This record gives sequence, structure tokens and C-alpha cells, in this order.
Amino acid sequence: MLQIAKSLALAIRQKRMELKYSQEYMAYKLNQTQNAYCKVELGQTKVTLIKLIEICAVFEINIHDFLKPVIDPQLKVA
Repeated sequence: MLQIAKSLALAIRQKRMELKYSQEYMAYKLNQTQNAYCKVELGQTKVTLIKLIEICAVFEINIHDFLKPVIDPQLKVA
């Protein structure tokens, strides 16, 4: 589970950088401080489902499309 959380934090950071959004912009759009948003990207703050939906809305991406590459590599076939 910890690996998925780290992968999610990294995916959020990568998508933000791909879109050329600053942490300040993301924090503003999510109605939080830049420091609080930074902790999300560093994996120091757990991302709730509601917060992830809000982040995906800022990114203008479907949550399923955003999560697929994060979760698929984590699945293990027994």
C-alpha cells in the first residue's frame, strides 16, 4: 500500500509539471497553502478520494485515466 501512495504522489507531481502548473497554482485551485500541496507531492500527506477528484479536475483528466498507470504496475498476479 505504501508503494501505491508513493506512486500516486509521483504521478501527481509529474502531471503537474507536464501541464507546466506551479505548486502555487495548484494550491490556489485546491484552496490550500503551497506548503500543504507540496506535502501531497512529497507523499507526506495522504491523498483522500475527494482531494484526488479535485486534483484530477484541476488537471482536466478523468480519475480512472489518471489512476490506471499508478495502480496497474502495483497489481500482482498470484
